[in-house]
Amino acid sequence: MYIQGIDTSLVVASDGIPAFAVGTRGMQIGKEFVYVHANGVAVVGDVMGIDEAYEADQVTTTTSAPGTGAGLPLGVAVVALADNEWGWVQIYGVVAAINVGTSAAAHTILNTTATVGRVDDDSTAGAEDIVGLTTTAAESGNLAAGILNYPIIGITG
Repeated sequence: MYIQGIDTSLVVASDGIPAFAVGTRGMQIGKEFVYVHANGVAVVGDVMGIDEAYEADQVTTTTSAPGTGAGLPLGVAVVALADNEWGWVQIYGVVAAINVGTSAAAHTILNTTATVGRVDDDSTAGAEDIVGLTTTAAESGNLAAGILNYPIIGITG
């Protein structure tokens, strides 16, 4: 189901009733989101792996490894989510904040890191490339603006 004009700041507490079915797609002009159930705590900008049950968890080199997370779709948290809360993550369009490593450059291939929710352009051992996500500005305070184009966890570059 697609819903237009969603309120992406809406978060439902773990003891509440979800506002939408997980997996619901929402749109704002030029942006697309998916409604997920948080499997862990996320801050704004965290890159989240989304499994087949629409459980979203911060991506790391462990959760992105082949046999664990390779090929999973990704989204970026646009609001803070506590463990077991429901909310929206962005999967398409311009995004204001992506959690990136220090000195991550604009328009480079990004990869997973050992830091939860953070991506970088450092190609460290065990990192998986991210396909469909790029930064449009250099890192500042471990955040950078970017563009999402239905990103997925790729393979080691």
